[in-house]
Amino acid sequence: MFITTQREDGSSANSAANSRVFQFHLKPLVWPHRRSQRASACSIRVKRLAKSACFIGVLALSGCLTQQRIDDAILDAWTHDTALPLATRIDETLTIERAYAVQTRVVRKTLRGEAPVGFKAGLTSQSAQDRFNAHGPIAGVLLVPASATPRELRLSELRGLYVELEVALRVGKRIDERLADIEALKAHIDGIAPAIELPNLDYDMPERLTATDIVASNVAAAYFVTGEFVSPSRRDPNRVTATLVCDGHKANVGVGRDSMGDQWVAALWLANTMIDQGWVLEPGQVLLTGALGAMVRARPGACTAEFGDWGSLDVRIVP
Repeated sequence: MFITTQREDGSSANSAANSRVFQFHLKPLVWPHRRSQRASACSIRVKRLAKSACFIGVLALSGCLTQQRIDDAILDAWTHDTALPLATRIDETLTIERAYAVQTRVVRKTLRGEAPVGFKAGLTSQSAQDRFNAHGPIAGVLLVPASATPRELRLSELRGLYVELEVALRVGKRIDERLADIEALKAHIDGIAPAIELPNLDYDMPERLTATDIVASNVAAAYFVTGEFVSPSRRDPNRVTATLVCDGHKANVGVGRDSMGDQWVAALWLANTMIDQGWVLEPGQVLLTGALGAMVRARPGACTAEFGDWGSLDVRIVP
């Protein structure tokens, strides 16, 4: 764009001879306007980004507060011996991956720097997975050594107590990274023993209990007992048959392959799962590979777990 003027003699300043003299280009007048537009657009973008950042910050803070609520609720239940909360009722968006993160945090707070006694697999059969809406087995941490299991288990204290026939594998060599296969795992196991696990599924809304809730609360780990550990070269965990007899009545029968179809498959899955959660498996720690047969709801009385030539184990349950 330019402006033309008339000379005093009336001729046009737009003539060829005079055009350079009288043409005034207005681009310098346009640029400030464009810079203003760009500055305005930039300001709008900055404001939008700021709003987005604030929104993300609010979400992050809300997520942190929700995680803290779940952690505190579980720790409070453990401390005061009350029914466990359902983590999914506190956070309906909780995933199984985040539930494991909850588990690791609350267990480490409970251990206060001490090493776990071992690790446990749960829901290792299809029927158990179906019962709790699970897409596979789950895992937790053993906090109380077998030697500390009470001689009498009180249902007034363990309101959700179950009795499970299990196989225990003992770690003989440190495991600090994922294992490639069963042969690699066998090189780290120095003993196999009969076991009874005594999980306490005491939840405040058991009818809504899911695998995610169980994982967050450390897979209901409470107590367990084991028999004599024998070298894997002398004991095949897949060939065992176990029977639970309570007050003279057969309560359950299970075989080694009830757990994920193969005891070594179950143990490998358990070891690698806990490595993924940041744990290191140390010599002497125990791996419980999952229930043989059914989970049996505890009732007052005396129960004996018979493992054939592996021996037997006894537990007594009182009101």
